Amino acid sequence: MSAVPNDLDRIKAAANDPIELPRPLPADLLPVARFPLKAMPEALRPWVADVSERMQCPPDFVAVPMLVGAAMLVARKVKIKCQARTDWDERANLWALIVGRPGAMKSPAMAQALGPLERMEARAAAAHAASMEDFQVDLLAHELRAGAGEKNAKAALAKNKDADIRDHLSATAPQAPTWPRYLVNDLTYEKLGVLLSENPDGVLSVRDEMRGLFLHLAREENATARAFYLQAWSGGRYTFDRIQRGTTTIEDARLSMIGSIQPGPLGELVQQARRGAADDGMLDRFLVAWPDDGGDWREVDRFPDTEAKRAAWSVFDRLDTLDAADCLAQHDAGFDGEPQGLPFLRFADDAREAFSEWHHDLERKLKTADAEGLEGALSKFRHHVPALALALHVIDGGAGPVALRPTLHALALAEYFESHTRRLHGSNRRVTVRAARALLSKARSGALDDPFTARDVYRSQWSGLTDKATVVDALDMLASHGWLSECELSASSTGGRPTTTYSLTEGARRG
Repeated sequence: MSAVPNDLDRIKAAANDPIELPRPLPADLLPVARFPLKAMPEALRPWVADVSERMQCPPDFVAVPMLVGAAMLVARKVKIKCQARTDWDERANLWALIVGRPGAMKSPAMAQALGPLERMEARAAAAHAASMEDFQVDLLAHELRAGAGEKNAKAALAKNKDADIRDHLSATAPQAPTWPRYLVNDLTYEKLGVLLSENPDGVLSVRDEMRGLFLHLAREENATARAFYLQAWSGGRYTFDRIQRGTTTIEDARLSMIGSIQPGPLGELVQQARRGAADDGMLDRFLVAWPDDGGDWREVDRFPDTEAKRAAWSVFDRLDTLDAADCLAQHDAGFDGEPQGLPFLRFADDAREAFSEWHHDLERKLKTADAEGLEGALSKFRHHVPALALALHVIDGGAGPVALRPTLHALALAEYFESHTRRLHGSNRRVTVRAARALLSKARSGALDDPFTARDVYRSQWSGLTDKATVVDALDMLASHGWLSECELSASSTGGRPTTTYSLTEGARRG
C-alpha cells in the first residue's frame, strides 16, 4: 500500500520544483550607426571634428546642422534630375532633427555649425538697413514731388479745365527694398509665406526646441499651417488669399529646417502618429540624428582650430555667391525655347548606376516596412539621397554631372540616417519599457495590491504611468516576459464588465 503524501511532503516537493525566472525586459532603444565623418565634404570635416572634441558632444550634433545649412544654399542654385531621361527632380533642401537629452550640448553645437549663415544673416540685415535709409529719402522726395505736382496740376486745371496735367503727376512711388533672408526662427506660417515670396530661393528655419512647433501644428485649428509646412518641404506654387493682406503668391514654397528635441517628447510624437493623431507624414520628412550618449567626459581646454574654421566658413561664402553656370548646370527650355525653371545637374553614369541599385533596394524594403511603421519615413529617402548627393557634389566644388564619390558618400549617410530612423520608430518601445520598469518597481515595493488592475495603476498618476494606453502596453510586456500573471474575471464575478487582474509571478518575487 503506497503512502499518502502529507503536507510536509508537498512543501518539500514544491521547494524542489524549479521556479521559472522572468526574461529580461528589452533594451530601451535600437542600436544605431555612428556618424560617417568621412562622408562629410573635405572642407567641412576638420571643423566638425574640432567643435565636437572641444564641446565633448557627438559629431552628429555639429555635422548634421552644418550639412543642412550648406545644402540650403545649394538648393537655391541648382537641382538634380535623378534619372537619365525622366523629369524626376529633387532640390537639396533638407529637414533634420538632432535628438539628445537635456545638457547634451545640442544647441551650442548647432550654433557653431550655423555660424556662417548667422554671419550672412547679419550682413544682409545691415545692408537692408542701409537700403532702407536710401529708400526713406527716395520716398520723401517722391512725396514732395507728388505734392508739388498736384499743386501745379490744380493750378493748370483752374486756368483750363481741359489742360493736359499728366506731366505734373509723379511717377510710381519707389518700392521698399526686399530684405534677403537666410535664417528664420519663431514666426507665423503667414509671415513665413511672405518671407518665402520675397526670398523665392528658400530659407532655413532654425528651431532650438522643435517640440513647441510640433505641438502647435498638431492643434486642429492650425491644420492650414500644418498643410503649408508639408508643402514647403516638397515645394511648389502656393497662394495665400486673405481679406486684409490680399493675395500673396509664392512661386516655389521651399523650406529647409533644422532643430533639436529631447528623446521623451519625440517618443510622445511617435506615439501620437501611431494612434492616428497627426499621422500625415510630418515627422517622416525629417532626417533623424539620435546618437548614443558619449563616453566618459574629459575636459578639453585649447584654442579652436582657426584654419579648419576658416576653410569651413569659406565654403559657405562660395556657395552663397555661386552661379549655376559655375556648376555647368543645364536649363530646361519652355515652349518658346527660352530657359525656364531652376538649372539642373544629372548623375554621372557610374553614379547613376549606384543610385539606381540603391533605389531598387529601397523599393524592396518598402514592401515590408509598413509592418514596422517605417514605410512613410523610408519613402522620403527618395528625396533625401539625391538631395544629399547633389549637395555633397556642389559643396566639394564639383561641376558637371554628380560624380560617384559624393553619391557613395550620400549612400553612406543614408545608411546612417536609416538606422536612426529605425531607432525613432522603435522609440515607442522605449516608452513601454520605461513604463514597464516603473510599474514593476511599484508592484514589487507593495505600492499596488495583489492582484491589481490596469485602472489601479493609471489612476494613481505615477510618473510615466498616467496614460491608460501606455499602462496597458507595459502590462502586456511584463506578462509576456514572465513578470506578471494575468487572470480574467468574468462579468458575473465582478458585477460588471470582465476585468483582467495582474499578480507578480513567483519568479518575479524571488528575482
